[in-house]
Amino acid sequence: MAEDESESENGLPGPPPDPSRIPSIVRKVGDLNLASKAEEHGISKKTKPDIKAIMEFLDEIEDPEPLNNNLSGDPMAESWLQILLTLIVREHGHSSLDVGTIELLVGERMNRERIDLEIFLDRLWLMGRLEKVYGGEEVSYSPNPSKKTRLGNA
Repeated sequence: MAEDESESENGLPGPPPDPSRIPSIVRKVGDLNLASKAEEHGISKKTKPDIKAIMEFLDEIEDPEPLNNNLSGDPMAESWLQILLTLIVREHGHSSLDVGTIELLVGERMNRERIDLEIFLDRLWLMGRLEKVYGGEEVSYSPNPSKKTRLGNA
């Protein structure tokens, strides 16, 4: 009995590997075209957002419905933020947006200026609704991809 236990601890479970059953795939180094592969999978190419065009777009759309989330401190502000981050992620391929740009684009609609906006975004980050991205000139925020029912559905 002790001998069987020591054998099972030393070997891998299941049958031994058979390399002849694994298909070989040979590729040349540098042969992969990442742009075409990304296009095949529907990944947006990263483009520089045109702030003026985004402002015009946000001016043209109707006010969004407030989020139906009873934990939200300001459902209307979160709706505007959700629209903006969705646009940045899906249309421009960016993963985050800095606080200054968020303020410029939707700060007035959210009725928040710089420090109030930073506090609001930090609160959403603490709640797990946004991801905080450090680096660059200032802190950025992105949708939390693990929170599909919250702001992360971008």
